[in-house]
This record gives sequence, C-alpha cells and structure tokens, in this order.
Amino acid sequence: MKRIAVSILLTGQIESSEVLLVKRNARLAFFGGYLAFPGGTLEEQDREVAVSHLPDLEEPLEEDYPLFLAAAARELFEETGVWLARGSSAPSREGLREYRRQMLRGQIRFPEILKREDQHLDGSEFTPICRITTPPFTPKRYDTWFLRCQMPAGEEVEIWPGELDEGYFVTADEALERWRGGEVLVVPPVLILLQELAGRNCQSFLTRVRELTESYHRGKLHHVYFSCGVLLAPLKTCTRLPATHTNAYLVGDQRLYLIDPGPTEPSEREKLWELLDELIAQGKTIGGVLLTHHHPDHVGAVMESQRRYGLPVYAHRYTASRLPHIDFAGCLEHGQELHLGVSPDGQRGWKLRVYHLPGHAPGHLAFQETRYQALVVGDLISTLSPILIDPLDGHLDAYMKSLRFLESVAEGHLYPGHGPPVREGREAVQKAIRHRQEREEQILAALHLNPQPLEKLLEKVYSDLEQQFTPLAERSLMSGLIKLIEEGRVEETAKGYRLRG
Repeated sequence: MKRIAVSILLTGQIESSEVLLVKRNARLAFFGGYLAFPGGTLEEQDREVAVSHLPDLEEPLEEDYPLFLAAAARELFEETGVWLARGSSAPSREGLREYRRQMLRGQIRFPEILKREDQHLDGSEFTPICRITTPPFTPKRYDTWFLRCQMPAGEEVEIWPGELDEGYFVTADEALERWRGGEVLVVPPVLILLQELAGRNCQSFLTRVRELTESYHRGKLHHVYFSCGVLLAPLKTCTRLPATHTNAYLVGDQRLYLIDPGPTEPSEREKLWELLDELIAQGKTIGGVLLTHHHPDHVGAVMESQRRYGLPVYAHRYTASRLPHIDFAGCLEHGQELHLGVSPDGQRGWKLRVYHLPGHAPGHLAFQETRYQALVVGDLISTLSPILIDPLDGHLDAYMKSLRFLESVAEGHLYPGHGPPVREGREAVQKAIRHRQEREEQILAALHLNPQPLEKLLEKVYSDLEQQFTPLAERSLMSGLIKLIEEGRVEETAKGYRLRG
C-alpha cells in the first residue's frame, strides 16, 4: 500500500546554492537519524486550502496537484516555522509561532490559519521537480511529489524538538562529502536528488532529474543507498511470501562486488544488466559475483551474469557443491578478506570481510565492508518476516550461534536478502534472537509429559496461522523440536513429542 506524500527542496535566498536539510529524530521508526527534505503525507484538510496561479507545465497537472502544494506549505510550517502563504499583510513572527504551537497541539488547522489571516498559496512560487515512488520490495511505500521553493525574505528556520532534531542549509556537494565521510545518513530519494543537483544549475538539474525519474516510472532500478558503499538492487524472484523480491547488492565504489543476483525472469534480469552497464560506463569495475548461499531465489542470474560480463563467482565450498552447473573461480572461508580498493571518502585498505554463518543453509556467508561496517546478511535476517529454518538443509542451533556472532559484529547498517535495510543492525539481530527464544518458550509451554503428535503441537504453537503457511510452520516447528531433542529437553516417542521427565 502506497501513501501519498510531498517533500520540499527549500533553497536559500536568490543566488544561493544551498538547500535545507533536516535531521529526523533517531527514535522514529521510519528513517530515524537520517537527513531529509522537510515534508510529510497529504491530509484531508489540504483540500480546503486556496491555491492561485498554478504553473503551466508541458504535461497537464493532475487534478490533485494543488493538494501537494497545500501539504508542502503546511508541513514546512509545522516542521520549520517557514511561512509560504501570501496576502495583503503578513502575520507577525510571534503570531506565527503561536499558530504553530497550536497546530502541533491539534488546536487549530492550517486552513483555519489562512482564513483568519486572509492568506493563500501562490502556485507560481512552487516548482514541481519530480515524482518518485518507493520501489515495490518493501510493504511501506511512498508516492512522493518533490517540489522546489525559495526561502521567503525575512523568514528563518526554527526546528523545535520532536520529530526533527536539527535543520541547516548546505550545498549538495557539502552534504555528499559528509555522507561519503560517514558523518551523516541521507534518505535514499533525497540522496538521488542531491547527487543530481551537485555541480549543476537549477535548470539543468530539473531536466536531468525529470529524465531520471521518468526512467524509474518505466521500471529502471533506482540507485538506492541506505549507507555509503552499498547499492541495493531489489529484483523480483520466485521467493517465499511475504517477500516478492530478493535484494542483490553491489558493494564498493570503483571496484564492486555483485552479491546474490537472483532473478530468473528476463525482464528483471534486464534491469540488472542496465544497472551494471551504467556502472561500467562510469568507469567502475565488477570484481566478481559473491553468493550468500545456494537457494534458487539468490542464484537465478548467476550464470548469465558470468556469461555476459566474464565475472568470476565465489561462494562457500558447500554452496559450490550444491551448484555444480556454475563454474566457480574459488571458495570463500570465514575471515577471508576481499579488496575493495579506496573507499568513497579516499581511505585506502577498504575490504570486504567474509563470515561463514550456517544455520539457514550449511554454506551461508555474510559480508561486512570495513569502512562503514555495513553487513550484507542474505537470509540470516529478513525485515519482512522470520526466516524459515528448514530441517532439510538448515539447523536451528547453528542458526542461533550465527545470530550471536552477527550480534557481536553488527555496528552499522544491516542489509537483508528480503525487505528494506535497517540502520541499527544489532537491534535487528537481537530482535531475531528474541523471536526464536519466544518461539522456543511457546513450544516448551505447549509440551507436556504426555506425548503429543506434531499436528496437535502445531495448533497450539501457531494458533493464528493462515492455512497457506501451514507447511512452512510445520517445518519450522520441526527445527525447534530437533534443537530441543539435541539439548536433551524433549524426546520423541511413538505417540509424539514430550518433555523429558
């Protein structure tokens, strides 16, 4: 489900090349701690706002376009105190502060302020930049209009504690330098706009970014960075619900490694080839293909990647043994390091460290780059649902040991095989550990000294399970029972499973 939103690129006074970035409160669930443009989602009250002088664009504006302008002005005022409305006389600064306090307390709405002060919005003061929709690999998606406005004379930015921590004007080049240095994080679509804005004047920026985002609407992969040095490429694969995509990753800067190219559909593969061709045209090199494990949704495009680009393929020796049709250049072991060259901020000795972490699959690997500490973890963690530990090739006790190891090294972003990355990698690992512990407690609570068949335990442990997920839940339950049997806490009898007396 997509939410409709607006984001405001607020520039400084005339001749200024600076834009306003605000830092979201670290406690926010959605991009907490990241820099963004001011903005938010549309509200019903935005329909009541009068807008004059709508711009005449080459393509007809949508009927709801005035709502985006209203939402932009409202959100900018709520978040920064900057007043964009116009009228015969401007409200006083202290009067606006009081209105803002009342808005934040829910005591007054934006349209009511405009009516009281005989103010309206002038559409000619807003320049539509582009529209970007979150790629369909995550359940939380936003369809966002980006608008450009100029800071009105006499206005000033005031960030009040709450949703935002701070805000400041900065050039795109300065913001990108801080991002490459690991000093700040930037919301992915805002990063795209800053990269296009750097070194360009306003008109060339608008032309370039509109061409780029139009290609996104046609299906081109977004350049999604949650942290520097890891490019996310979510591709549709034949994976298990609720996931629909498997995340491929390109780690590095000038020298890149492609991790887990998984699609089998030609249209999805073409998106990956377009991305790789673009990076190669920029002078970057692809050092090889790395596999986290052998499951089909992570390896579907490996052979074609190898054929098209002449890339060596590397994986753990067990993974290689399960994929005899792939020509492997070598096998990777725990603690091995691959050279990435120079980091985006110019530091030498940048490496990609290899961890062998079995449990989901015997040959499962994770990769951690050493500059920003980002972890690519494949199917050790999903941010969409718990990971299935299938007793056919998984082992729950080994998986728990792998999670404990991940917990000890997770110092930055965590990049899963399915779902969006997370900023607090250690917290994501700890959440996965707690889930497994809670599930184990549920199994033990459902067991008695009297033997119980698997079907009865399944009903107790997964009481609210949808029918379509029953086979997966049964395999997960079996993995839990196997672990408890190995630990001597449960035993299997001819009549079922029971606690050991």
